[in-house]
Amino acid sequence: MKIVWLCHFSNSIVREQLPLSNNIYENIIRKIFKKNKKSYRDFAPWVNNLILEFEKMEDIELHIIAPHKGLKKIKYTFILNNVYYHFFSPQLPILFELIKKTTQKKEGEIFARNRRIIREIIKGIQPNIVNLIGAENPYYATGALDIHNIPIFLSAQTVYSNPDRMRLSGNVNKMIWDMEIQLHKHIQYMGCGGRMHYDLLKKNNPQAIILKNFFPIQQPNKVKPLPKIYDFVFFAAGVALKKGIEDALEALAIVNRQREATLDIVGSCNPEYKSYLVQKIKKLGLEDRVCFHDYFPIHADMHQHIVQACYALLPVKLDVISGTIIEAILLDLPVVCYKTTGTPYLNSENPSVLIAELNNVRELANHMLTLMESETLARSLAKNAKEFVLKTFDNTTSAKRLLADYYAVLAHYHHGTPIPKELLFNTNEFPIY
Repeated sequence: MKIVWLCHFSNSIVREQLPLSNNIYENIIRKIFKKNKKSYRDFAPWVNNLILEFEKMEDIELHIIAPHKGLKKIKYTFILNNVYYHFFSPQLPILFELIKKTTQKKEGEIFARNRRIIREIIKGIQPNIVNLIGAENPYYATGALDIHNIPIFLSAQTVYSNPDRMRLSGNVNKMIWDMEIQLHKHIQYMGCGGRMHYDLLKKNNPQAIILKNFFPIQQPNKVKPLPKIYDFVFFAAGVALKKGIEDALEALAIVNRQREATLDIVGSCNPEYKSYLVQKIKKLGLEDRVCFHDYFPIHADMHQHIVQACYALLPVKLDVISGTIIEAILLDLPVVCYKTTGTPYLNSENPSVLIAELNNVRELANHMLTLMESETLARSLAKNAKEFVLKTFDNTTSAKRLLADYYAVLAHYHHGTPIPKELLFNTNEFPIY
């Protein structure tokens, strides 16, 4: 079977293979406009982990099509461990890109070039199936709109067109929202790992066939034991309201009325939003209780850093079970989080994480105090959580299930063979909490 993954990701191994720009001129321009310096970093670790699993499989030919910013060539292909990588540059040099943006009639037209490149690569591969990993990133995901005679399987990383996103942030990108819905309507087969995403996908496309699909988890490399210098850590790819950082700060302020506690915030942050957070920290009287650490280019370095915290404070609002919660558990950090349509699943066998009702900052603070006041409970929760995650989210099992999904989709697409019940998403297994 010949498979294409249409996705985006980066890691140090592929960056060593790619001819990447040093970004000197672009960073000069970014400095003038007071923008963050552009650098390369690891992201989407679930894709990296999925690659590692599929490298072990026989009788498949895996092609990965992905954009990579800073690529000196329009397209660059290489083979590594029997996987075919097709990277393309998703943008023109920054000055030309700015000019292009000001002259286009429709914002979406900026992706026409990307779609043409993706179309050409897929035509050359002639795969049996295309797996779109994430429909919320139109700069590559819109390439799926040009696929008509090949079955497409969507692995939902999230669902951007979530009404709660507007409610929580008060602002969404309409172009991303509309394009994601367009993709959902275009794609017949989808996979997700939680009830919230299932319900949103069905809302956008009632005819969709949805299978259960867990992404491989980021199994942290062995980290060196380090002294604990922070009480709590909050970490995310991008620090933002939807990640619950403001609630985390307000909860910390409540905790500090009873006992001293510190919070380490790890992740990239828009300069304007960081300025807002700094003002909020001052207003809450937490200047000596909070510190920031920027996003770590190497994911493993971030893991080594966050083990200096005693507990993980991760009040994520829009994910089912966020990857950060899983990573914290695997690093033996007791977790405090919000109740989503997925987090209660972590407590389905034994108490594993402390869960506050969504937006209940007082309950969030109470759980933080509970951990700080009971070392025995904290150890028990961490132990139970790690055992559950290692058993439930085994990477090899998740990858083999995805391969079974591909075969089932192909049989249904070409012959009308019913999808096996054990592969379909079962709402009884994931009730609405």
